[in-house]
Formats: sequence, structure tokens, C-alpha cells
Amino acid sequence: MRNGDDHDTNMSQSEKNSFRMINTPTASNERELLEALKDVEDHFIRAYESGLDVCRMLEANRVHLQSGLEELKESSNKLIRSITWSRSPLSRSSSCKSLASCSSRSSSTWTELKTDVFDDYGGMESGSHSLTLGRLYAWEKKLYEEVKAAEQTRKTYEQKCSQMRNRNTKRDGLYSGDKTRAEVKDLHSRILVAIRSAETISERIEKLRDEELQPQLIELLHGLMRNWQIMLESHETQNRIMFEVKSFNCPTYGKFCNDSHRLATLQLVAELHNWRSCFVAFLCSQKSYIEALSGWLAKFIAPEVELCSKKRSSAPTLRVNGPPLLATCHEWLASLEKLPKEAVSCALKSFGKDMRALWVQQGEEQKHKRKVDGLAKELERKVLAFQRTESRILGSKLSEKDIEVNVRNRIEYLAERKNMLDMLRKRIDAEKLKHITVMEQTQQITVKGFQTGFYSVFGSLVEFSKASIKMYADLVTYCETTKVPEKEDEDEPSYVEEMSSYLWG
Repeated sequence: MRNGDDHDTNMSQSEKNSFRMINTPTASNERELLEALKDVEDHFIRAYESGLDVCRMLEANRVHLQSGLEELKESSNKLIRSITWSRSPLSRSSSCKSLASCSSRSSSTWTELKTDVFDDYGGMESGSHSLTLGRLYAWEKKLYEEVKAAEQTRKTYEQKCSQMRNRNTKRDGLYSGDKTRAEVKDLHSRILVAIRSAETISERIEKLRDEELQPQLIELLHGLMRNWQIMLESHETQNRIMFEVKSFNCPTYGKFCNDSHRLATLQLVAELHNWRSCFVAFLCSQKSYIEALSGWLAKFIAPEVELCSKKRSSAPTLRVNGPPLLATCHEWLASLEKLPKEAVSCALKSFGKDMRALWVQQGEEQKHKRKVDGLAKELERKVLAFQRTESRILGSKLSEKDIEVNVRNRIEYLAERKNMLDMLRKRIDAEKLKHITVMEQTQQITVKGFQTGFYSVFGSLVEFSKASIKMYADLVTYCETTKVPEKEDEDEPSYVEEMSSYLWG
């Protein structure tokens, strides 16, 4: 029995030695997996911190504090109410100047309070992007209401003109004709005021677009370019680190894989899936934002080209091609489609599958471990039973005539039981060898899975980062070299004339 115990002790030591990795690193550039992953994590933190700068520029903290779109709309409605003019023509005319000065004061207020706001929520040197978008929304809504009201006034004006012509034809009473003529004159004045109000609002929108929105987008492009430059440096370093991984020696891993290790692997699979989803969502959000912005900027083209075409064969460059920011958005969208995003997505997906395979392999290792443990307990139980039987048989007294037969039978019985124990020990030894083999396979899959998986992911991210840096740099250059062309004064129909053409045909 002592020999059997010594054999078990030697087997355990053999298992322990076997689990220590395969190829001990000898070269100075070879890394152990866990040590490498700690360095990789440090560079993830650096990349994360660089992304925080962009979040602060876009005031992500401010957005999270808001309850949602309804609160944004409520803020816009308050702004609209603050710039709403009274309905009298005189007060409307005088309010045009106060309207522009009010918005100018809001811009200067941002400049004065920028430092405090940036500390709490973030923002840009060129102003708060969210506030600029909010003001644009409010002005657009106000413009829509003005044009809608002017259209309704135009219809009433046409009806009154028709009534006045009918009365003149029928030669109705002079008093009735004078009253209608006064109403027509009043409606005509209201239409002119509405047109001038719409022109003032339109000019204010264009000023916000050119003096606030465009500088903010240029600053955002600079921020994104800096962010991806740091991302490039981090991913290049991470890629080099994983390339140097050659071994896996984890003192806390123990001799065997346990449930906590499998849970950690499953959590890694979930995080890789989340990483891939966030990467795709980042690109989709960026594309959706630029598409929305491009669609809004395109509104500066179509109506004016249509109106100008009635009076002249060609329109100014600004009115035909739209604001320079529109061309930038078109370039941005086209460049987004060219980014090597599929390679990153596929690499993350493949890495997730490899980690899922590791999770399955860890399950196989646990299954073999449970089998070995079960057989070991069975052996222990049978050894104790054999010892009790052996003691009972050897200690029992027999009569002289039964001694020879019973002793022979008892010796044969004990020998048979001992042979069964030896067979069970051999079976346990075989299962332990299988378990060791599975442990080595788990170890190899772990090293290979992490090394090839991360190496592929980081390699694809390096190429994506390079392409992103080039894209943002080209867009910055395009924005900064493109200026808003000056409007031509000669033969240029004013906004009032164009609106008159629209309202009066």
C-alpha cells in the first residue's frame, strides 16, 4: 500500500512539472502571456484617455445629464419664445436688430464662461457644439413658422385682391371697396415684413453656420486626428507586445482549470463582442451625423437655385454648389466608406470564436479532472474496504478441519481484490496522463489564441488608425483651404426679391 501512495505522490509532482510551460523563454524579446497582457492593458487605458478628450469636446457629460430629446426640444422652445417678435409690423422691424444682437450676446457669453463650462462638461475653443446646434434648431423652427405664416397671409392677400377686382368690375359701393383696398394694403405690408423677417433669420442661420458650426467641425476634426494618432501609437505597441509572447506561466492559475477561469473566458468573449459592437456603432453614429448635417446643408441649395433660375441663367457659386461645409461633408462620407473597417470587425469576430473554443477546451479539461477525482475517491474507498476485509480475515479463528480450505479461499479472495485495486490504479494513471495532455492542450490554445487573436486585432486597428489619421488630416486641409465665396452684388436678386417671387409667383 505504501508503494501505491508513493506512486500517487510522484504522479502529482509529474502533473505539476508538466503544466509548466512547454518552452521556457530564453531570448530577451520573448514574453510571458500574463505579463504581456498587463502591458497591453496599460495601452488600452492610454487609448481610452485620449478618447475622453473628444468626448469632452462633444460635451458627452452634458448629454448624459439631460433626460433626452424632449428636454432638448424644451430648451429650444424656450429659446424660440425668447426671440419671438410681436405681430405688429413696427415691432417686427425693430426686433430684427435686437434678435441678431441677442444671439451675438449668447456667443460672447459662451466665450466668457467657456473655461468654467469646459471644466464641468467640456466643450470646444470655438464654442459649445451642442448649444450651436440648439440655436440652429431654434432659428430653423422660427424660420419655418415665419414662412408658413407668410404663406397663409399671401393666400388671404390673393383672396382680398380677387374680391377687390370683382367689386370694381361690378362697381359695388365705394365704402366697401375702400375697406377691401385698405385690407389689401395692410396684407401687402405684412408680407413685406414677413419676407424681411425671414431674410434676417436666414442670414443669422448662415452666420451661425459659417462662424460657429464650421470652426467647431474643424476643431472636432483636429481632435479626432489627435485621438487616432494616440490610438495608432498604442495599437502598434500592443501589436509588438503580443508578437513577442511565447509562454504562459501563471502562478495563480494552479494545477487545474476551475470554474472561475471558465467564467473569465466567457466574460472575455462577451467583451470582445461588445468591443466589436461599439466599433460598428461608432462608425454608424459618425456616418449618421454627417449624413444629417449634409442633408441640412443641402437645403441651402435647391430652393435658391430654383428661384434664381427665373431671373438669370447662372447663379453664384455659393448658391449653386452650396456652403463649403457641404463639400466637406460629402468628402467625409466618401472617406468613411473607404476605411478598412471590415478587417477590424472580422478580426474581433474571429478572436471571439477562438476564445469560445478556449472556453470549450477548459470544459474538457474540467471533465477529465472530475473523472480523475472520481476514480481517486473510488480507489480510496476500495482500499479502505480491502484493508478492513484483510484485517477481519487474518484475525478470524478457524477450526483445524476448516483451516486448509478456508485459508486457501480467503487468500484467493484477497488476491482477487488486490488485483482489482491494481487495475483501478492503472486506470487512474492512464486518466491522469490524459488529463495532463488536455491541460497542455489548454495551455497551448491559450497562448496561441491570445497571441494570434490580439495580434490580428491590433494589426487591423493599426491600419485602420493610419487610414483614419489620413482621412481627418485631408478633411482639415480641405476645410481650412476652402473659404466662403463672396456674394456678387451686381445682378444678384436679393432674398426679399426671391421670397417675393415665391410668395407672389
